[in-house]
Amino acid sequence: IWAIIKIVTKSWQLSLVTGIAVVILVLGMTTIIAISIPKFKIIQKHTDELNRVARENLTGVRVVRAFNAESFIENKFSEANNNLTRSHLFTGYTLSFMNPLMHTVMNGLSLAIYVVGAYILDSLNGPVARLDMFTDITTFFAFAMQIISSFLMMVMIFMILPRAQVSSKRIKEVLDTNSSIKDGKGVNPKEKGTIKFDNVSFVYSDAKEPVLKNISFEVKSGERVAIIGATGSGKSTIIKLLPRFFDATEGAIYVDGENVKDYKLSDLYDRIGYISQKAILFSGTVESNVAMGTKNNKKASKEKIVEAIDYAQSSTFVQNMNGTFKARINQGGTNVSGGQKQRLTIARALARDPEILIFDDSFSALDYQTDKTLRQTLNDNFSNTTCLIVAQRIGTIQDCDKILVIENGEIVGQGKHSDLLQNCKVYREIALSQLSKEELENGSNK
Repeated sequence: IWAIIKIVTKSWQLSLVTGIAVVILVLGMTTIIAISIPKFKIIQKHTDELNRVARENLTGVRVVRAFNAESFIENKFSEANNNLTRSHLFTGYTLSFMNPLMHTVMNGLSLAIYVVGAYILDSLNGPVARLDMFTDITTFFAFAMQIISSFLMMVMIFMILPRAQVSSKRIKEVLDTNSSIKDGKGVNPKEKGTIKFDNVSFVYSDAKEPVLKNISFEVKSGERVAIIGATGSGKSTIIKLLPRFFDATEGAIYVDGENVKDYKLSDLYDRIGYISQKAILFSGTVESNVAMGTKNNKKASKEKIVEAIDYAQSSTFVQNMNGTFKARINQGGTNVSGGQKQRLTIARALARDPEILIFDDSFSALDYQTDKTLRQTLNDNFSNTTCLIVAQRIGTIQDCDKILVIENGEIVGQGKHSDLLQNCKVYREIALSQLSKEELENGSNK
């Protein structure tokens, strides 16, 4: 700006030449950038796709090997990689015109200044006038180069700008996305460990049909209530509505006599011990993984951690690990078996002494003996804790106080094991698919 102000007072002819050069430069850069920006958006999508394919290949490497599918995966990766390469080449070719354009304009402006300056000098009379004009031309040339150099530095920014715009827009979309689950006003419940679903229905945001329809049931403090049904019937969705991983589309859910939407989320979570369907462990130690399940961010005592591990039937394998409670757990728990992971996640929930324990198909990786022993331990030591259990095994749930049978998102049966065998066709079919008539009649836990 300073250089432009200085040159306009020297010579209108030379200022016009510089102005033309700047206009050519701006038009050229604008055209190049306008062509590049849409491609940078495409590049970002292709980069995402390449990362997705690479991540799938790494996490599923054993499956790929087992099915001898290396060539299939290589072709899939090559396709994603080629799409990204073509987009990069296009933008690279487009941006490569910037430097030649800048140097052409710079050198052309230098030549134009000297040519126009020569005509101006030739038109002047007298050595003094010519000397003053020559001084102005020399000064003008320095200022003109200053202007063009500034544009050269701007070009370096403009080469980064398109990608930065695309990236910042994607980041902003995430930052501007508000959580649909909001803190409630806060409550002071008078009850403890009670649950009530009142005519609850739920539809996923991207689905047309409801997953759950008119779900109503009550759980008293200390009761063991099981939920069973075919795959995809909506069992886990019911469980996830309680800690407000989703909010019910219709109806209301009550914990300790208060609507879950009125709770502050931290207060609601402190009342619940949740064991997810997929056992999740974090990098650290056995102790740190179990201790993270404490209330109000208070650190669990060593005694409480040991006790929870013992209740979860994990003491034997933890004692055999190198370092016992300080034994290293890899990210995702890759250095322990599926059953061991599941038991450690159960210990994490037990360590916080919750009012309500939620088991989302959390016994599936356990052998029958461990399953039975663990349930007996829960009955003996957590008799005042309300339990919601999603399970596939009849043996896991047949001694529960109440069993809910779910089919196509609706409750089609509700009651004790013996009653459902007589009155609920769906439950009887599930039971007979796992146990013989004799075992069911004898109440076997096998």
